[in-house]
Amino acid sequence: MTRTKLLSSDPLSLENIFPSGEFKEVLSPLVEPEAEVDVAVVDECLKVLGCYSSRPVSLSKLRVLLSSFLLQAQRLEDRVQRKGGEPIIGWPHDEAYWRIRSQVGYKIAITLRKAMIEQGWITHKVTAEINLYEGIGNCHGYLIADYVPDIGRGINFQSSNMVYATSSSALKTKVVNSEIDDRTKALWELWKKAPLTYGNQKMWQAQRKFSDKALTRGGRFYGAWTNMKQSERLRCTIEGQPVAEVDVSGMYPTLLCSITGHIPFTTRFKDPYAVEGITRDEVKAVLGSAIGGGTANQRTPTKMVKEAGITQARLSEIRKVIIPKFKCLEALQKGVMDSETLAVHETEIMMRLVERLQQPIFILHDCLVCPQETALDVGKELQKEYVSYCQDKGWKALAPAFSIERDGQEKRLISGYRNP
Repeated sequence: MTRTKLLSSDPLSLENIFPSGEFKEVLSPLVEPEAEVDVAVVDECLKVLGCYSSRPVSLSKLRVLLSSFLLQAQRLEDRVQRKGGEPIIGWPHDEAYWRIRSQVGYKIAITLRKAMIEQGWITHKVTAEINLYEGIGNCHGYLIADYVPDIGRGINFQSSNMVYATSSSALKTKVVNSEIDDRTKALWELWKKAPLTYGNQKMWQAQRKFSDKALTRGGRFYGAWTNMKQSERLRCTIEGQPVAEVDVSGMYPTLLCSITGHIPFTTRFKDPYAVEGITRDEVKAVLGSAIGGGTANQRTPTKMVKEAGITQARLSEIRKVIIPKFKCLEALQKGVMDSETLAVHETEIMMRLVERLQQPIFILHDCLVCPQETALDVGKELQKEYVSYCQDKGWKALAPAFSIERDGQEKRLISGYRNP
């Protein structure tokens, strides 16, 4: 098994192509102190660390990065208490990682990291490397001292204005696209009026991340709420009201069916992954692997398929049923029609809905987070938006199935239907 260190500053290097799978938290500029009293506490921490700056711009950057670190340290402590292990945070040493995501920058990341090491807040634990066989990248790991999470407990955080609205792993510098930036920032302004709140954190910003230079592939939103566990996210509030998640059931296969016109669903359907004789997890893994890889000809188990417990023999059995049923898979082509292509359509549908309704509805990939009392209406409006988008594109229109999830309540399934 070959291993290669990840120390390149090239955004097309393996470190930037593969996500960091080893660490549950990877340091990223997410938040800043909310009020003056919170700023004062963070500034005192910077003084203790010996990296307080008299330069306003540098000081603002340090506040953002330290606040984000303290918030993620709390998350890791909570996770360790639930599941065991060690509070190790991923910390990229790669310059491109910092340059293309926010205004914080590489130099500030180095300054804060060295200061925390010198003061004993963190200790180097894991060296950056990539497992080429598994295709999973990671970054350096630092063990957080036991007392550090408590430092941030009384601080209130909010989304940071230093996060770029758009980024792309295929570019060496920040994205310059006013049209995409303006749409994203308009959503931020809407979300800021009624932020998604969890404990001491108010969230309203999520960055759109693309995977190509032309910004035509990927483009999903990534922010504080997209990195949370669902159990935590369902305990969030919007203007003091409990939230729900409105989740499209099988967005990618549903989109692929609409694009190709090959629709295997009955007139009304609750689950696109329902196939007689095959479990839902098996169908989802095989379809997801095919769409992610951009090919229907995956005859050996991929990582996703293996994680679903599917053996080579079982995969062959599943393919005999799935390939004839989902004829839409024939349209798959890596780099042309795959998950990155479908992500752009998925996100555009979600954005159009929020822009039209002008309500506090937060985008989470193929899911929307909204107040519980509006969840059913939001889901029905999402179906309408999907149909409208298909009609604009000249695709076969259908209303997707969706589910509604609420904290402590059973999942509610809402049927999709053909010929809307």
